[in-house]
Amino acid sequence: MKMKKYFKYYIAVLSTVILSLPVFAQEINKDQDFLTTAARLNQFEIALGTQALNQSKNEEIKRYGQMLVDDHTKVQEELQEAAIAKKLIMPDGLEENQASILKSLSMLSDADFDNAFKDAVIKMHESTIALFENAADSLNDQELRSWAATKIPSLTSHLEQAKSLQVKSESAPSMEVDSVETL
Repeated sequence: MKMKKYFKYYIAVLSTVILSLPVFAQEINKDQDFLTTAARLNQFEIALGTQALNQSKNEEIKRYGQMLVDDHTKVQEELQEAAIAKKLIMPDGLEENQASILKSLSMLSDADFDNAFKDAVIKMHESTIALFENAADSLNDQELRSWAATKIPSLTSHLEQAKSLQVKSESAPSMEVDSVETL
C-alpha cells in the first residue's frame, strides 16, 4: 500500500518535471537567443567600425568608427562575461548577411563608402535598439533584462550620432555653361 502511494507521488512529480521541461527550455532559449543575436550584432558593429577606420577618408566617419570599435568591444566583453556566468554559448563569427554587407562595403570608396556606411550603421542601430528594448521587457533572466535596459541610452546615442554624420553626396560634376547671347 505504501509503495503504491509513493509510486503515485513519484509519477506526479515526474510528470510535473517532464511537462515543465519545454517551458524551461524555452526560457533558457530566449536568453540564449538574445545573447547570440546581441553578440553577433556587436561583432558586426566592431567590424563596421574597423572598416570605417581603414577605408574612409572622412575624419568624422573615422571618429565614429573608432567609437563603435571602442564601445562595442566593451559590450562584447560584458556579453562574454554574462555567457560564462549564465552558462550560455557565445557565437563565433558573423552571420552570412553581415559578412556580405562588409564585403559589399569593401568594394566602395570615398563618398560612396561613407554613405553606405552611414546607412548600414543607422539600420544596424535601429535593429539593435529594438532587440535590446524587447530583451529589457521579456528576457527570463533578471540580470540580463537589467543589463539590456542599461545599454539602450548608449545605443540611442549611437543612432543619433550616425544620423548626424556629415557625408558628401556623390553627384555628377556640374556643367557650368557660360551665358552667351547669340544674335
